[in-house]
Amino acid sequence: MKKIVLTANDKLGLDGTMAMHFGHCPYYVVAHVHEDNRVEKAEVLDNPYLNGHQPGQIPQFIKSLGADVMIAGGMGAKAIEWFERLGIEAITGAQEGVGATLDAYLAGSMTGAAGCHHEHFKPTSRIGEQ
Repeated sequence: MKKIVLTANDKLGLDGTMAMHFGHCPYYVVAHVHEDNRVEKAEVLDNPYLNGHQPGQIPQFIKSLGADVMIAGGMGAKAIEWFERLGIEAITGAQEGVGATLDAYLAGSMTGAAGCHHEHFKPTSRIGEQ
């Protein structure tokens, strides 16, 4: 089983929207994924460092969750280095939705990480919202 952590703007789990920077996201979604890419469960956790953190604190927190992969819209180069040192695959770039981003990763269309420029994601309205 693989644990994949994704950044989120809300507590909607796989139905939620992605947060575009891993350190400044309010929530993390932890997806437990079988070898056949079937998601067993997904849980939402508060970001304990939302209001501030020291370098390396969030990667250490993600490691404590047993994460194999960290996916965010973007993250800084130093964070990417931390994840590499901790043996966690860092992935940047995302779809609007958490579930869609996870699906893209599992399909092999998302690989690698590049340091971000701290641009903010502006989500479009969700289906059914006006």
